[in-house]
Formats: sequence, C-alpha cells, structure tokens
Amino acid sequence: MCPVVVHRHLIQYPILTTMKLSKFIYFIIFLSISGCEGFLDTKPEKSLIIPKTLDDFQAILDAEPRLMNSITKMGFLASDEIVMADPLVSLLTLDERAAYLWEGDFYTPDAAGVDWSVGYQRVFYANVVIEGIRDYKPTSPFEIQRASELDAAARFHRAFGHFMIAAQFMGPYDPGNPTAPGIPIRNSADLNAPSPRVTMKEALDFIREDLEFASGVLPDFPEIPTRASAWATEAMLSRVSLYMQDYEKAYLHSGNALEIKNELLDYNTLDSGLRFVFPRFNVEVIHHAHMITGRFYNSPQTYVNPELINLYDSLDLRLLRLMAPSPLEGLYNLQGRYSGESFLFGGLATDEVVLDHAEAAARLGYEEEALQDLNYLLKNRYLQGAFIQLDDLSGDSLIWRIAEERRKELLYRGVRWLDMKRYFQDPAMAKINVRTYQNREYRLEPNSSKYTFPIPPREVRLNDQL
Repeated sequence: MCPVVVHRHLIQYPILTTMKLSKFIYFIIFLSISGCEGFLDTKPEKSLIIPKTLDDFQAILDAEPRLMNSITKMGFLASDEIVMADPLVSLLTLDERAAYLWEGDFYTPDAAGVDWSVGYQRVFYANVVIEGIRDYKPTSPFEIQRASELDAAARFHRAFGHFMIAAQFMGPYDPGNPTAPGIPIRNSADLNAPSPRVTMKEALDFIREDLEFASGVLPDFPEIPTRASAWATEAMLSRVSLYMQDYEKAYLHSGNALEIKNELLDYNTLDSGLRFVFPRFNVEVIHHAHMITGRFYNSPQTYVNPELINLYDSLDLRLLRLMAPSPLEGLYNLQGRYSGESFLFGGLATDEVVLDHAEAAARLGYEEEALQDLNYLLKNRYLQGAFIQLDDLSGDSLIWRIAEERRKELLYRGVRWLDMKRYFQDPAMAKINVRTYQNREYRLEPNSSKYTFPIPPREVRLNDQL
C-alpha cells in the first residue's frame, strides 16, 4: 500500500466541501511514487484540504522528499554511460530492465510507470500552486512580491516536470519535423481536465514559455538550491534550447546563466579519500535534484562504461574524483556525485552550462569563445600545472571535442540520454550501442524507435486523446 504523508501545518484546514472540491482538486498529500499504483488514480477522500497561505504554497514546492526534486531514471539506464553485471540486470524492475536492454515489456498491464508518474506529479503540484496563487488576495507589497515569485517558481517546476517527460516519452527532436507527436501538456490541477497530446514543438515551446516567464520574476539566487531561481531558469532554458538544436537561444540563455555566476570547482582542492567527494550544494550546483532510486543505484555491479573510462588521460582529475576502481580489475564504479550523498545528482550545475555555451558558440561560429569556455572548464579539471591550453581546434574537430567533454563531465546525471538523442541524428556522430545479457546481444541503432519509451498502457486506456 502506498504511504501518504500530509504536511503537519496543513492539517488545521477543513475538509473540502463538494462545492470546493469541484473548484479545487488539490491533493495536498504527498505520495511516495515508488511501488505505488500512481497518484493520478487516487480519489478525493476526507484528508483533502485546501492550501490557503503563501507558506502553504511554499511547502508544496519544497516537497523534496516527495519527489519535487527528483528526475526520471529510464534515460540514464538506456544511455551508454553504464554496463551492469548479469546478476544485477536480473534483479531490475521490468521497466528498468527494458530500458537498459532497449527492448522487452516495460510495464505490467496496470503499471502506472514510475517515470511518467513522477514527472506529472511535479506538474500537478506546480499547477496546484499556480491556481492557488491566482485566487490568493495579497495584503501587502511584500505579499504581492512573494506571491509573484511563488507563481514563477511553480512555473519552473512545471517546465522541469514536462521536460523530464518529453526527454523520455518523445522521440529525438528534429527541427525539420516539429509536428511529430509530443506529450500531453497539463496546465490545470483538475485531474479530469482534458490533456491531449500536442506536437513536439508545441510541448517544448510551452516549456520554454514557462521558463522565460519565471526568469523575469525570480531572484537571481535561491534561498536554498532546491528552490527555483533566475539562475536555474536560464540554465534550464539553455538545456532545453540545446536539445532543440536552437543554438542561438542556447547561446543566449547559457550566457545569461553564466553572467549570474560562473564559478567552477577546482578539482585539485577535492579529497578523493572522502566518502562523498563533492560537498552537497557545492558552488557549481544551480538547482539541486536527484534521480529516482533503484537497485542499480549503489550496486558494485553497476560499472562506468569502459569505453568512457578510456577517454580520460592520466592527468585528468575526473578519473580520480568521479571514479573508484571496482573489485573487478579494469572496471570502475562511480564515486563522486554532485548530490553530496548517495543519490545520483540530477539537477543543474555550472559545468553543464559552460559546456552548453561552448557548444552553442562553436556551432554559431564563435570558436574563440568556445575555446575559452573549454579551457576554463579543463583548467579546473586537470592536475594543477599539467593542463595545456587548447588553441588549435576548429570546425567539426572543436564540436567533437566539446561533445566528448560533455560525456566525460556530465556522466550519471541523466544528461547523456539527451545528448545521444541529439548527436546521433548526425551520421558523422552516430554509433551503434551494444550490450550483452545472458549471452544474448542487444543493440540500439541510430534513429531507432527505441530512443522513445512507450507511454504506460494504463495511461493510454485512461486518456483517449493519446
């Protein structure tokens, strides 16, 4: 049975009347998704209450333990970052194993789909706040400002949730085919409201509109990194625009984020002997989030892909700070996580934005800027005094090097899946990925339909507009 947790300070409010229920379908009960049947199937009961104060709305957005700061996992499992030992693969859940092997049954007939549910749960709670703020009557200039910022923060979360879903359940975005099927966009907290599937471009434009609105309202920096900020919205706009291959917008928004703050960690100052090499909320963390857990999470049988390990040279401190040799000779496990704990980091960080800016600049022909970005990053990643400035890269060679550094820098964050879907549309960059399980070979071909995860069948049954 799925556990239900209600914020203590919300219990004081009365049970919804029928009239109020028709106006507010506000499930301010935070459901633990893992192992649950799906929060969207939960029906109104006595525990329903209405958020009334700005503190209530903030509490909804601050629900980190209830997955408001969680990201999906299937794209990571399907990426070329990891390999798993057969005994671990056999213990994965149905959807995890299907994602990892790029085939098989993703769901039992009545499964909600954890990735689908987590993404839309975040969207739902964001809509609860947006609609609640719309009806709220501020009593002072301070409340007017705070309400406005909470509305903007909710739009950031709604955009983040929708983009998580888009990254998993939409095909690779092709600017030449913007009308390909997208995802349902939900802009109402009414669970009975229609949610038709829009086109890819319509979905991603809606996401960018939410982020652009939020960026103009939110303060540059959050009070704590789990909250939204202009810094985070610009970083997210950079990620979305790069995914859309809109390099002008990616250049603009990554530049905006770096103008707010562009500090990088010097990996020479980190201690590889610590259990958690990177401090939680380190200086590069723009927005903190973590990946949904699974058996693969901290298993010693989850290895960094040896192909990836071979990209690092002996002077690159990322090999020492991010990896640890496994008990099996020649294989490595992930050690360093920007989460500062056992969770895999799934948020936004400055190193990603620097690489966004470098790639966008290179593709727009601003190669000197791209080299400056790349050199700035690598100077902070190599053994002190050992890094030699890059100054002889241009054209495709520069773009290839940036793509390689993205793979080496952003591993285990859920970003690689986005890059694979983007890069492998280019025949010059495309590759076939191969895995072996129980002596059988599994393949992920470029432009394969396997880059799109299936929508849970129960969702299809319940939504005739899919």
